[in-house]
Amino acid sequence: MGGEPNRGPMVTRIFWRLVDILSGMLDADERQAVRGDLAESGDCAGRALRDVLGLIARRQIGIWKQWQPWLALLGVVCLAGVPLSRILFRFNVDLSQQLMAYQQYGVHFGTLLTPQQDMAFLLCLAVALLVWLWTCGFVLGSLSGRAIWFTGSAFYLMVLDSTWVRFALSGNIILRNAGLLRLFVAATVPLNIATLLFLLSGLCGAVLGMHRRVLPLRAVYILASVITILTILTTWMSGWYETAHETWSAGAWRGASLLMRLLPFVLVSWPVAYLLATAKRWTTTEPGGPS
Repeated sequence: MGGEPNRGPMVTRIFWRLVDILSGMLDADERQAVRGDLAESGDCAGRALRDVLGLIARRQIGIWKQWQPWLALLGVVCLAGVPLSRILFRFNVDLSQQLMAYQQYGVHFGTLLTPQQDMAFLLCLAVALLVWLWTCGFVLGSLSGRAIWFTGSAFYLMVLDSTWVRFALSGNIILRNAGLLRLFVAATVPLNIATLLFLLSGLCGAVLGMHRRVLPLRAVYILASVITILTILTTWMSGWYETAHETWSAGAWRGASLLMRLLPFVLVSWPVAYLLATAKRWTTTEPGGPS
């Protein structure tokens, strides 16, 4: 297709392959039209790649003129992502401590609680995290649309990296022998339980949200009920640690108040309110639905 001055056959094939991959970011009808125009015009691979990149950039800029991607970025990535990162970080540390203590010494890691209480809290928190991550992922995919490549990446980095980065910058975590490559790998592919939970639940929710956009009202009611119950349980159980520390320190340790313990759980739960709002709107616009 056209001349390819100063470019070898392999480079040309790579360029056309990139054109084919990038055109997949366009809508189906527009993608077919673009590929047809490129085939008829006979443009060289470099020019075709430049034209497709320009078209994608214009479409992506147009997406951000709507309010939905901004709500995904500010509401899900920032408002829910920051407290979710702290909760996930605590879960990862607490579970890792217990597993290491049992593996190396065969004993329960001392937290001033009984092993049964620690197990109950970690199990409840794990289930809650799966539900929170799925809900946040679904709303993120529903709101983002074709901007999911950016909002999804931001959500991934915010949830899995923001807390340990904050601790590292404050000096609470000391990074030894941390080369640039090692830091990059640790930031993009952290190999821990938190990553597994994120991929199992958050990623699945985002993919489903992109395709379905809304959920049936009955399903959202069930989801909201489950989130409410899990939020109450995790808030109550987290108070065990505050009470134990205060008793152990003879009152010198003042634990977090009920409101402070509840606030992060409420922030990560807000996306279910968006699902309730959209489910109601979707139900009332259905033919034959309630007015």
